[in-house]
Order: sequence, then structure tokens, then C-alpha cells
Amino acid sequence: MNGFWLDVDDPADFKRAEQVLLNRLRDKPNDGPISRYVNRPISVLFSRHLVKLDITPNQISLFSFLLSVLAAGLFALGGYLALVLGGVLAQFASIIDGSDGEVARLKYQSSDFGGWFDAVLDRYADAFLLFGLTWHLIAKEGSGLVLFIGFMAIIGSFMLSYTADKYDNMMHKLIKAGTKSGLRMGRDVRVFLIFLGAVTNLILPTLVLIAVVMNLETLRRVVVARD
Repeated sequence: MNGFWLDVDDPADFKRAEQVLLNRLRDKPNDGPISRYVNRPISVLFSRHLVKLDITPNQISLFSFLLSVLAAGLFALGGYLALVLGGVLAQFASIIDGSDGEVARLKYQSSDFGGWFDAVLDRYADAFLLFGLTWHLIAKEGSGLVLFIGFMAIIGSFMLSYTADKYDNMMHKLIKAGTKSGLRMGRDVRVFLIFLGAVTNLILPTLVLIAVVMNLETLRRVVVARD
């Protein structure tokens, strides 16, 4: 926690210091709307307890990834119950995915490798989730169009992630200068759409929406960067 200091003399001070630390975790500039208003308030509560355990941030990243793989497997099984369970599990994994960085900050274990490792696992998790949804539809309909839509959703997901770092750095400078306002659409929105699509059993519209929105957002970033 850069530059953080608080005098702790009694249990009341300890509680206050703990709350201040947790509140500071909520303020992450690159968070998208789902991360900021849905995931982060919950992940901070998990991190409050996870930080007391003998686990590393990388282990939390790996656990989140395995949850996503399990969710994808449920999607591929077929059936509405498996679909709903997969959607809930995918969203839960997305929430837990925020705890690795929070625990890293609380334990002073942040590292370049940890951030890179988490990003790599996230890309694999995205591919598994979107392929699981695509497989769910292909098993029912067997359409080549579904395969193409699923492919475009995965491509859009990857391209959005590929452009994220440079776009975030550029927007941070522009927002700080007051020349731009920020709108972040990333993995948090994508996984939340997957969750909603699974729960409502609207898989094809969800894949179409992800394919269109993610690729258009990538193009928007290119235009913004050029301007």
C-alpha cells in the first residue's frame, strides 16, 4: 500500500486500519463497471479472510482458472441446470479473480510475474468459457454459423485483452489531463454477460452480443488511440 501509515494502539484502531486497507482495495482505476460495482465489493470480503491463510496470490489465480474450466465443462454437458450452475460458477470465478491482486497488495507480494501469470490464465479461462457455450449450442443445433459466432466471440475476447494495457495507460494519461472521460469494457463485462446468458438460457444472443461488442470495442480503441 504505497505511502500508507496508520497508528494502531488498541483493537479499535486495528479494526479501523483494517477497514481503511480494505477500502483502498476497492479503488482500482482500471476496473470496469461490473468489477467496480459488483465484483470488487464481494472480492474484498473474501480477501479479508484469504489474507490470513497460507496461500499465495498465484494459487488464488490458479483456483479461479480451475473454476472457469469447471464452468466450461458444465456448459458443454448440456441441459439447463448444468448451464445455470456453469454461469454462476463462471461469475464466482470472476469475483475470485479479483482477490489474487488484492491479497498480493495486502501481503506485499505483488510482482510482474504474478500479474502476467494471472493474465495468461484469464485468456485461457475466456477461451474455455466461450468454447463451452459454443459447444453447448453446437450439440443442440449443429450449425456452422454457431461455430463462426463462437470463433468471433473468442477472437473479440482475445483482441480486447491484447489492446487493454496500452489503451489503459493511454486513457489514464488523458483522463488525468482532463481531455477524456474513461469507459472500461473488459473481462468483467464479458463474464457477466456469460453469466446472464446462461441463467436466462439465451446462449446464441449472448455469443452474438459478445462477438459484436468485443470486436467493436477493439475497433473503438484503435480509433481513440489514433485520435
